[in-house]
Amino acid sequence: MAIFNKLSDMAKNIGDKAGEAIETTKLNSKISSEMNAIDGIYKKIGEYYYQQYKSGASMPEETAAFCAKIDEHNTAIDEAKAEIERIKTANSGVAAPAAGGTVCPSCGKASTPGTNFCRECGTKLEAAGEFCVECGTKKEPGTKFCRECGAKFE
Repeated sequence: MAIFNKLSDMAKNIGDKAGEAIETTKLNSKISSEMNAIDGIYKKIGEYYYQQYKSGASMPEETAAFCAKIDEHNTAIDEAKAEIERIKTANSGVAAPAAGGTVCPSCGKASTPGTNFCRECGTKLEAAGEFCVECGTKKEPGTKFCRECGAKFE
């Protein structure tokens, strides 16, 4: 009978430990969920202050420095995207125009500076600087980067 009592005690201990493990797992999951919620709120706070910074609102110097770092990272991202697009364009056989040239909005062929009509399809070309030199997208007034490929306008 003593052996059955020991087996019963072992089974009870195993059951208790399994119950503890389940409860611990549930609590760790709750902790993780709460931490994710906090991270989401931090992100919203950051986005709020960054929008305030972009709108020119007055803010503490440390906060403005963080926002300026975000701008630096965004510029690096834009440059990397433009480089990716340049690489894709170079590999697609569509040449980028020479400095001061433009890209035909109809066929995408590059032109040389001073060219008024596309040599490929005859379309009248806009003045250089009105189209993205990387992808040929029409430049919107007041923009610094192409809305299609992210290339920086000169």
